[in-house]
Amino acid sequence: MKQPSLFDDLDAGVAMPVTTPAIPGSSRTLSAIQHRFNALLDQIGTLRHEHQRWQVFMDTYSRRMAGELAPEVALLRTAQIALARLLDGHVAQSRLSKRDRATLQELLIDLLEELLREEEIPELRTLYELHTGTDQAEEAALDFELLRAMASALPVDVDAYCGDPNPEAFSEWIDRQLGARAEPARGRKRRARTHEIPPPPPDDATTALRKVFRRLASALHPDRESDPHEQRRKTALMQDLNAAYAAGDLLRILELQHAIDVRGPDALATLSDLELGPYIQLLQAQVKKLRQETDALLAPITAAFPGQTARSLTAARVDKALDQEITQVRRIRRNVDADLQRFADVAALKEALAQSRLEQAAVRQVRSSGRRSRRTRA
Repeated sequence: MKQPSLFDDLDAGVAMPVTTPAIPGSSRTLSAIQHRFNALLDQIGTLRHEHQRWQVFMDTYSRRMAGELAPEVALLRTAQIALARLLDGHVAQSRLSKRDRATLQELLIDLLEELLREEEIPELRTLYELHTGTDQAEEAALDFELLRAMASALPVDVDAYCGDPNPEAFSEWIDRQLGARAEPARGRKRRARTHEIPPPPPDDATTALRKVFRRLASALHPDRESDPHEQRRKTALMQDLNAAYAAGDLLRILELQHAIDVRGPDALATLSDLELGPYIQLLQAQVKKLRQETDALLAPITAAFPGQTARSLTAARVDKALDQEITQVRRIRRNVDADLQRFADVAALKEALAQSRLEQAAVRQVRSSGRRSRRTRA
């Protein structure tokens, strides 16, 4: 069968169709190494396809995040800030009882904490410190002492810490100390494995890639063409080849070689298992790199799905989750807007505060019943 032309549609800027190279043969005629080589080619093709699909999806996902979710979140936050201001004004109301003011203050503090977790706003911080009776510096000092007490149970000399009494700085210092203790053990394990399994010669894979590149570059060099049209085409091909070589993309180089018949369509079949070894190393590295690139691409999504990886997620599942999140934000905003209108009336606010106390009492009753039940069973 005639090999597809590598030059088709090049001038039109269309990606050239190439056949993925593979060692021809059946399960009976191919060696285990040849099977492994072909399997890696298939795996890379699948990973490339998945990565491209995720790239297209991420473009759509980013547009939806910016165009649908972000505006809804901004509206919700604006409504919540307005509600915090309204509740703050009611706390000082003389028409509220001491009990109502205490309940209202608890609700206001919870709301302010939620808003400040998302973004530090001076106005909200001032309100929070006013209603909690603490300031940010005092909270940081308390957090630092708590972390210090917890860290005393770790294999770290907490008295050696000489930095500022800052919780984040102290946590980073603890992580560095624990990492420094673990490094010697990891080094011993690596040395033990090194003695057990001798590594392959480091230059074999690089040499194999260079040989294929040079052979193909010689066939594609544009300076050997007198026809200006062919020079332009081969210049574009050389750019493709150079990019593949710089990226260590053996599969792309083999696709180019296979398509232009530099060594014939069945050239790979002439390689011995020993010669295929470095090629397999390169392909394994490509598999790892493709997976890392896909993981990095999907990092913003996987962060929202604890325990999931790029390989366990699907575009449909992510889309559904985004739809649900947008719906939930809209529902919460509608409730906040309703509260803004309702709580403008002090009588309606007092009724809501009484209802809140009843709900809190019911929760305490359920928890208390659960504790008595566990003691009875014990």
